[in-house]
Order: sequence, then structure tokens, then C-alpha cells
Amino acid sequence: MKLFKSLLYSFIVLIFISCDRSWHLSELYIQKIENSSKVIYKYDAWGGRDSHIFGYAILDSTDVFDIDNVKPLPFQYFENIPTKRNISGVICEKLDDKKASNKIFMPLEIKDNKEQGIKIKTKIFQNEGFVSRNQGYKRYQFETFKESKDSLFFYNLNDVESLEPEHLDVLKFKKTNIYIRTKSQNLISNISIEDLKLSPKNEIISNIRYDLTPQNKTDIRNFSNVGIFKEVKIRRKIE
Repeated sequence: MKLFKSLLYSFIVLIFISCDRSWHLSELYIQKIENSSKVIYKYDAWGGRDSHIFGYAILDSTDVFDIDNVKPLPFQYFENIPTKRNISGVICEKLDDKKASNKIFMPLEIKDNKEQGIKIKTKIFQNEGFVSRNQGYKRYQFETFKESKDSLFFYNLNDVESLEPEHLDVLKFKKTNIYIRTKSQNLISNISIEDLKLSPKNEIISNIRYDLTPQNKTDIRNFSNVGIFKEVKIRRKIE
């Protein structure tokens, strides 16, 4: 009887754990939309049974981010800096068992909708074509930077990834898919950039992932809040 009760208890606990779908944020970033009360969050969260969700959501700056009540934007990458009127993004088609005979580098479909009064344009690309234009991953340390209205410039960069390190005088990025992480006291630990390039005719040119680290102490407040996602520190609940 004791053995039965023990097995029954274990079974109930297992069901409870398996059915627990509460989400726990692992990453959260925020970006302001210029001349608007709206902000965009980038989130990443894990739930029961290793379930995983991630994406972007538009909220009013007065709202508290709640992972259980967000409506995700329908794409993976931003094409341009979001504005109070227009947001344009890119996503790959849903994966299936079919393998495309030819790689396509133009959008398969372009969808338009509205979210909180903002026009949302989503360009859907073929997986095979999109992935084949991926040009890898690069890591650099930078000495200084400069920011303009639509771009970021990093200077005096040293390659810290390659077996044959290279030195670059400058790297320029369009302010779109840029994510800044911090350590203590607003000091930057890492800047991740998805450098997605499309031609004026919407053809995929390239997509390169960069991770940049500052050589010197760099305050995140030296960067603007527009066109750049900044990490939001998550307060963990004490059980």
C-alpha cells in the first residue's frame, strides 16, 4: 500500500510538472519608437516540458510587460528602424518536409496588417534561399563608436574569433537588429548585431551575425534608445 501511495504521489507530481506552462523570461530587451508613446520588446522565455517562445511585441510605454498577454509581431528580423507609422520585417516560411528544388532569394509573399495603429509589412522568404545567403558569425573588440540617426559606426576593431585575426578600421551597421547587453552599473558587456541586407528590389544579399565587445568601459546610456534594443534586467522571484 505504501508503495502504491508513493508511486501515485510521484505520478501526480510528474503530471503537475508536465502540465506547468507558466513562462519564465530568460531575456528581455526594449526599444523606443521615436515621437511615440509606443515601445517594442524583444523577449525570450521558457516554459514547462522545455517549451520555448520568443519574438517581438508592441506595447505602450506605460504598460507593464506580461509574457502571458503579448501579441507577437509576425517576423524574425527588422528591415528598418521602426516608426510610429510603419514597421517592416522579414521571416522565413514555415518549415516542412518538402525540399525546394530551386533556391529563391526574393520574397515568396508580402503581407500587410496593422498593430496598434502601426502598419506592419512582413516579407516572407524561402528557407533554403535565406539560409544560403547566411555568411556566418564574426567577433570583434572595438575601441570607440559613433552613432548617427540611422547608423552605428565602430572603430579600431580586432578580430577575436578567426585563426588568422584581421584588423578593421571601421564597421558600419544600419540601426535595426542591434541588441546591447550590460553587466553591473550600466556597463556594456556585449553588442549583438544581425546584419541583414536586402537589395532595393527585396533580394536577400547577406546576413551576418556580429558579436562586439568594448575594449574600454562603455556606458549603455551613451547609445540612444531608437533603433537599438537595450537589455532589461529581469528580477527573479525568490521561491
